[in-house]
Amino acid sequence: MSNSGCNGSRYIPEEILINVLSRLPVKSLIRFICVCKLWSCLIRSSRFIGMHLNRNVTNHAHAFIIALHESRHEPKICYTLFSNETFEPCLKIKHPLTEMDILGSSYGLVCLSHELGNLDPAIYLCNLSIQKHVVLPPTSILCLPYSKYATIVAFGFHPGLNDYKVVRLLSFFRWSSYIEVEVYSLSTNSWKRIDAIPASIKTLVLHFNQCAFSNGVAYWIMLKEKEATHCLLSFDTDSEVFEEFRLPDAVEPMPYYCKVLISEYKGSICLLQSNLDFRASNHYIDMWVLQEKSFEKLLTVNLPRKWRFNPLAIRMSNELLVEYPCGSHYLCSYNLETKLVTETGIKLAVDCYDDYHVHTYVESLVLLRE
Repeated sequence: MSNSGCNGSRYIPEEILINVLSRLPVKSLIRFICVCKLWSCLIRSSRFIGMHLNRNVTNHAHAFIIALHESRHEPKICYTLFSNETFEPCLKIKHPLTEMDILGSSYGLVCLSHELGNLDPAIYLCNLSIQKHVVLPPTSILCLPYSKYATIVAFGFHPGLNDYKVVRLLSFFRWSSYIEVEVYSLSTNSWKRIDAIPASIKTLVLHFNQCAFSNGVAYWIMLKEKEATHCLLSFDTDSEVFEEFRLPDAVEPMPYYCKVLISEYKGSICLLQSNLDFRASNHYIDMWVLQEKSFEKLLTVNLPRKWRFNPLAIRMSNELLVEYPCGSHYLCSYNLETKLVTETGIKLAVDCYDDYHVHTYVESLVLLRE
């Protein structure tokens, strides 16, 4: 690409220009689009968008926390982006995202929807940095009248396919238990219904509103009704293969007072369970990692308080975000390596399922070309 079309960059080699611009926040890059035609074409190019995003993801640069929290100002409860370092509010999520639930966040995009338990409301993929979004087409699954079902959405980026995927699982339970699965691809802007579901998988029942996505694979915790046990179900969005994994013995059965979280951890899937030792009045979190198709115990987190902590998310590969009650419910960060606790001061609010959720977000230029 020649620099002759932009006097301001005439003596700047292209590779140096790209290296400098790729380090900048999105707000600056959007302004620089107006500098000249050369810079506009460069910043809008697929190569630059991918380089900028990969740098942010790899270096945890221009990263934020998304939390539904209680604010002292109006509106009282809202989704907000908080600084990854200072935990100061940076951006309130505005229209068209008002009163929406965040279903997931991955590689610069967030997945949002109204009424997750209903098939009718639209699902959005939104880039908060540039305020652009895509509305997903209607579902490919047809429901019989008066069908009763539970539904959950897993969202993530598939690096091998360079594509964003939304996987929706429906668990029907009126006359007999069975599941349906469909996959949305951003590259084709279409849903695909998955028909080849093994019989042993099709009869599983969705346990609770908990899912994860890693390297193009969606994960859910499911109930095997006949055995009255739970398992981890995975679905590869590339090969379209389902797989079932046995949960650690310590997780079964799942007591009502223990919260279980599945999350991505260093390119794999981890399982976190909050535990309460009534005899010692001690609360701790066990962490397992899925390796070689089985869960291996990684560590036990002993938090330095007597209050009950619940795991919410993992950020920057080594920090566990947890919710803890102290009059109200607050967000704090626990470093898995240094074992230091950081109180963020963020007062959390519950979603429509009476639960707390926190997501991580990195700036990107994805959807800029569209």
